Amino acid sequence: MNNKIKVTSLLLALSLTLAACNSNVETTNNENTEDNSTEQTETTNESNDSNEDSNDDDRDDNNSSNTNNESSSNESNTSDELDMAQFDSSIEDAIEEAKSNFDGELTEIGVSTKNNQYVYKIELESDTEEYEVSLNVNDLSVVEEETETEDDPEDNDYFQYNDLVKVEDAIETAKKEVDGKVEEWSTDFDDGKLYYEISIIQNSDNEDVDVIIDAYTGDFVKIDD
Repeated sequence: MNNKIKVTSLLLALSLTLAACNSNVETTNNENTEDNSTEQTETTNESNDSNEDSNDDDRDDNNSSNTNNESSSNESNTSDELDMAQFDSSIEDAIEEAKSNFDGELTEIGVSTKNNQYVYKIELESDTEEYEVSLNVNDLSVVEEETETEDDPEDNDYFQYNDLVKVEDAIETAKKEVDGKVEEWSTDFDDGKLYYEISIIQNSDNEDVDVIIDAYTGDFVKIDD
């Protein structure tokens, strides 16, 4: 009888020991699982944060690149020598567009710069008003315009562009007289005579001069410093 009790006690003790061991193993496994899950979550979050930072940097770089490209594009409009062959619209187109906005006679035309871009400058006059407009050389959109009252309608000098020497020919004549880069040009009445004033930066000293060309004959007249 005592032997049976001893055996039974031993079996019971062994069972309790095994149960305790299994409980420790499960606890350890659960702890390891939780640790691994936490580490994976932290790693994932760190990876996401890194990707977001990288994306932000890429967006900043792209924005900076776009800004630089836009700036470069705008500057290139006027950084090189004036070449009217590169314009999408002609001076004739610009005159027609201006006359569609204002009923008047032509008093001045030219090409100059506004907001770092080339524009056609057209001036028209009627008996009562003066109209001045700057048009984009490519799409002829209005960059700037102004209308004011005509002070002395009897003192107006008008012309038709078709009666003049083509401005491209006048520019070629001017460049034969001065070695340099053409900046802009305009027409100008002086003592009742109409001239082209071609503004050129000289290659020799980088000084700006105006070459005066007879608008009707195309002949060289003089150089104004």
